[in-house]
Amino acid sequence: MIFHINRATVKASATREQIEEVLESWRNQGRSNPAVKSFVVGRDHGGEFEYSAVFVLEDLDALYAYLTHPTTYETDRLGLGLAERLDIFDVTDDDDPEFGAKVQELHRRRNEDNPAILEMLGDIPAFNGAGLN
Repeated sequence: MIFHINRATVKASATREQIEEVLESWRNQGRSNPAVKSFVVGRDHGGEFEYSAVFVLEDLDALYAYLTHPTTYETDRLGLGLAERLDIFDVTDDDDPEFGAKVQELHRRRNEDNPAILEMLGDIPAFNGAGLN
């Protein structure tokens, strides 16, 4: 099982309408992507972030299906330009020591097919997560 976690703080210039549109887009990912087993989207409490989304996925195949689903690309299009800080990471019960490298490879493949995503991630002032290396 994989918990794919996105934690974000938005730029001061982001409007309430833009933020709500991105939050709804995250929710739409959870509702419409068959790879997502369950999800939660909302305010982030107890840290330095404003909003978070957690998507529960069965395995690495499901993670790639999630990453390449049209609704994920739509959220990227709407939200990456609004992010001041974004951390994306995965928590898993898979004990494969190569899990992290496999996740990195999935992001590399995704970005190879969609270089605009890589450019948007690179423009975020503070980004931590797979996909840039």
